[in-house]
Amino acid sequence: MTGITHIRYPIAALACWIAFAYTLVPLLRGHRRNAGLTALCVSFGCQGMYLAMSTPARWTGTLFGTITWYNVSVQLWIIAVLASQQILLIHWMYPRAEARVRARRRMLLLAVVPVTMVVLFFLATLQGPPRNVFKHPGDQPFFVAYQAAYLTAFVVGKVLVARACWHFAKLTDHPWVRRGLRIAAAGAAVELVYPAGRYADVFLTQYGWNPLQWSDVSRTTLTIGMVLNIVGWTAPLWGPRVSAVRGWLADYRSYRLLRPLWLALHRAHPEISLPSSTGSDLSALYDLRFHLHRRVIEIRDGCLALRGHHGDPGAVLSPGRGAAEERQAEVEAAHIAAALAAGPRVPGQVPVTVPEGRAAEDGSGGGGAAVDGAAPDPAGSGAPASAAAGGPDFSADVAWLVQVSRAFARQRRRPTAARAGE
Repeated sequence: MTGITHIRYPIAALACWIAFAYTLVPLLRGHRRNAGLTALCVSFGCQGMYLAMSTPARWTGTLFGTITWYNVSVQLWIIAVLASQQILLIHWMYPRAEARVRARRRMLLLAVVPVTMVVLFFLATLQGPPRNVFKHPGDQPFFVAYQAAYLTAFVVGKVLVARACWHFAKLTDHPWVRRGLRIAAAGAAVELVYPAGRYADVFLTQYGWNPLQWSDVSRTTLTIGMVLNIVGWTAPLWGPRVSAVRGWLADYRSYRLLRPLWLALHRAHPEISLPSSTGSDLSALYDLRFHLHRRVIEIRDGCLALRGHHGDPGAVLSPGRGAAEERQAEVEAAHIAAALAAGPRVPGQVPVTVPEGRAAEDGSGGGGAAVDGAAPDPAGSGAPASAAAGGPDFSADVAWLVQVSRAFARQRRRPTAARAGE
């Protein structure tokens, strides 16, 4: 075997054993009756055995030299992988009672493959040590039949697994199960390069095919396919954690982007914040979801305070789509900035109205809106209009307020003269 084999096989074997341990833990914790999880664990163990046994060259012999029973045992581990993957898919696709019946039938059918391989290899040894050289296939007919049986079983098994994974991925609503099954289907498809190369070694060598030229390609694709299988089959286990991390990062980004708007409102009305609030973005690392909720609530409270004690904070609009949403966020940010710049309203002062041109520009209507006559709460809940603009979905509300905060920050960075000209 070439030097690259000594690198790729141990790495892939290590990945298989990690996946095996990862799926074995829930089985030991009381999920022993979960036949699907058991089949998945067995699949990883069998892949790990195949890759581990394929690594030491002094045991497996030369690639195109004499074949021993050791090599047969390595290939039998591959058949075990195919069997366990098919059993896993059966338990995923059918109810428990029906799955048990189908799994038994499939196991009986698949048991024919290793028995056939062992018998053919034994008959091949009676004619002398089998050799992986097929310039004259007629010299060792039983070993050629052995290779054909093994490779045919490999192809049929991988095609069935790939089709079942792709089909089941369309039926599930779980995003990580769907992604994992598609990755596993891709892995099974990639692995089909291996039997294609081996078929050529057996049946095309006599016509000038050079096995040494393609051996690394076929075996490398087999290893890559197995790695994709590991990633795909374990995706439902580690995928939700990846989504949680991505969600946390998105929340922290939103929390930081809300800071310009929150800080301006906090300086105008410090009472909107909790006494224990430090205002530091780092303080939100602990219990981020709570701090994000607090920041959104405090922004809403700040807008309410502006409505009652300052110049007109502007008619808060329902966000549109695309460019319309950006324009509306710019308008609302400008309203808030104008209200903050106007300062507290003197008792008896006439409320400042929204310019008609600006209101017409963003499609909110023809007339102006005063402080006390600002856009009403569509839900009638008494919450600030910005809350209603975000809708009942908290994530949508956060996304809308982030748009306003970013627009507010951009406007604050502009020179005063430029803002006056607008």
